[in-house]
Amino acid sequence: MYQLTAAGITFMLIPVLIKKKFKLSQTILITALVLAMVSGIGARASLRAIMSVFTTPSSVNTILVVMMINILGGLLKHYKILDGIVETLLQLIGSKRNIITIIPAMIGMLSIPGGAILSAPFVNEMGEDIHLSPPRRAVINLVFRHVTMFLLPFNTTFLIIQSTIPDFRVSLLILMNSVYVIGIVALGYLFFLRDIDVGNRKAQDRSWKQVKQLLVYTSPIYSCVIITGLTGVPFSLSMLVSIFIIYLMSDTEHFLKQVIKAFDKNMVFTVVAVLMMQSIILEMTDMLMVFSNLFYASDNVFVIMATLFITSLFFGFISGYKLAALAITLPLVNQLEGSVLMIHLYVYIASCCAFLGYFFSPLHLCQAFTVQVMKTNTLELYREYRWYGLTLMLLLIVTIAIFMIFI
Repeated sequence: MYQLTAAGITFMLIPVLIKKKFKLSQTILITALVLAMVSGIGARASLRAIMSVFTTPSSVNTILVVMMINILGGLLKHYKILDGIVETLLQLIGSKRNIITIIPAMIGMLSIPGGAILSAPFVNEMGEDIHLSPPRRAVINLVFRHVTMFLLPFNTTFLIIQSTIPDFRVSLLILMNSVYVIGIVALGYLFFLRDIDVGNRKAQDRSWKQVKQLLVYTSPIYSCVIITGLTGVPFSLSMLVSIFIIYLMSDTEHFLKQVIKAFDKNMVFTVVAVLMMQSIILEMTDMLMVFSNLFYASDNVFVIMATLFITSLFFGFISGYKLAALAITLPLVNQLEGSVLMIHLYVYIASCCAFLGYFFSPLHLCQAFTVQVMKTNTLELYREYRWYGLTLMLLLIVTIAIFMIFI
């Protein structure tokens, strides 16, 4: 219980430090170091957690991917490839309101950490053009960037679920998720898009020329996905091809200089700080046991669902990593008895709550990078979507109640 209390109090440092104008990377790093000192895990475990960020293959890969995405996004903006994509989409679609949601959703199909770095410049530029405030631009990027992760069967979340729970039907969970996604999109429109007054441009007669032009402009984005999907090469390497494509599409003079200029070391510091915090939290085994004991003490369906709800939400928020929350809750679900539909409902609760916790966490990489690109801060972002967050929680409870009727 001590570790749980220590974690809760330590996290209260984050809004204080942000209000004191500390950079987000500095805020998270200071919070992580304070948590390491007061958590009771000891100096050896703290050092092990910090060093694992630079020695664990998955952590190193995350840092490298963020570095490459950072450079890729900077080059796309500098060489006005972003402008070309937006202009072509305007010719094909016409509505800026639709485009500002389509681009984050499209890039959200890339299953890469911190992928919001790619969509953020699009949304920022278009949002500025239609006079949206920086916090509103940030929220739009984050909301629509994450809708596809509920529906793509090759998403890491579904792979983890399948490997943990035998005979699990991903197609059924995707069907359940689709109900929630409809609500996410509808609420996103009502809260953040409905009041946007934009003069929509009439879409031109669509032609293969425009489609081919769009494929050319977006080739640096999707080429790395195709290469990694076909060969299994890490994203951090396949993105070298994406950068080479930009080189071929652009003025090659001073290209290396632009690559160096596009690199933002503060974003790399941010991801390192977040990974340190996550590693320290995973060392806090006594805190994990509190939730495990609470779960095993549950004696009926509603108590189990409430425990899953709280546990997934808490660990999603405190780690800023959806898979970390699921790694804790899914093994517990796997030991439960119940009908096939009931097990799927438990997983639906665990995965949606893990998402909500992770989505609104200050450690969420997409959020951390988006606020930096939009030149806003975490507190302004939370003020922008505070009612949206509460409504999403209510929507989840309503969908759970509806699914219970059919079980």
